[in-house]
Amino acid sequence: MKVFNKQRFQLMQGKQFQKYLVYAIGEIILVIVGILIALGISNWNQEKQLENANKDLQKKVLVQLDKDINSIEDFQKDIDSLHQTYLKVLGRAYDKTKVKDGSMLSTVLFEVNTLSLDKHLNNLIENAKLDDSDASQELIDLNSTYKLNLKNFDDIENLIYEKMKNNLAEIERTQPWYLELITDFTCRNDCINYLLKDEGHKARIASLRFLFVNGYGSLVDDFREDLIDSKITLENLIAE
Repeated sequence: MKVFNKQRFQLMQGKQFQKYLVYAIGEIILVIVGILIALGISNWNQEKQLENANKDLQKKVLVQLDKDINSIEDFQKDIDSLHQTYLKVLGRAYDKTKVKDGSMLSTVLFEVNTLSLDKHLNNLIENAKLDDSDASQELIDLNSTYKLNLKNFDDIENLIYEKMKNNLAEIERTQPWYLELITDFTCRNDCINYLLKDEGHKARIASLRFLFVNGYGSLVDDFREDLIDSKITLENLIAE
């Protein structure tokens, strides 16, 4: 910098203003170039940090995807067991190995099996700053897939709850053994015969089976396939 100041003094002394002006402009250009370089380095560092943060996010999402897929597969087994119990009540062929001993009464009248998935994956994606990569777009699509399916699950669960409530209300209204059932949880012959043979009750159970197996079960099956596809796509994008 001392060299620059000395040169400037010499130029002014010689009244070579035009040359000094050129020199001053050169200094300005050097300063601007320096600022641009500094900004470029800063932007590069920020982009690198964002890229690394997104890679870390993608790994976390893959881990959560595995957990959720495993939870779904466990729930699919529960749905299958529930299906076999309903088939038994309806007098249809069923797989005895999948019906839980001693649980038919509570299963048919009181239990509502639901898929327990929290919103951890949604929170991971929504609270992150995403870059413009294809992997980030896949995360955005995956977040939408979760939201849509969780909303559908809530809707079908509400229908199932309502159907089971109406079934109990009908039993309460028409069956004298309901008091003993709901108070002592005792189901004698008249109770058992009603649950297994009454056509009105069997019709309501058939509707419940349809909601659980054809409704809820189908939604869960499709959701699992979507998650597996997203997992494969994300893994391939990360590997590129």
